[in-house]
Amino acid sequence: MADVRSEIKRLEAEEAKLRAYLLEHPHDRIGEEHIAVIGSQSRKRVDLKGLADEIGASLLQRFTSFRSATVVRLQQRAAE
Repeated sequence: MADVRSEIKRLEAEEAKLRAYLLEHPHDRIGEEHIAVIGSQSRKRVDLKGLADEIGASLLQRFTSFRSATVVRLQQRAAE
């Protein structure tokens, strides 16, 4: 199990390096088999503890926060 976790950490570090590279080098996003597509996503989260402390649907908006993240996804290239 420890070996698997160690390998996961190594792969996550490699993924982070590749992600940073692709964000900085847009001309290198097209490979032989895949294309790296850059996008963003937003998520809405509710502070459940805060909501439980206050209780009430009308207060839901007060405890809602928005977060944005940049996303790198691979897309299979079409056959030429």
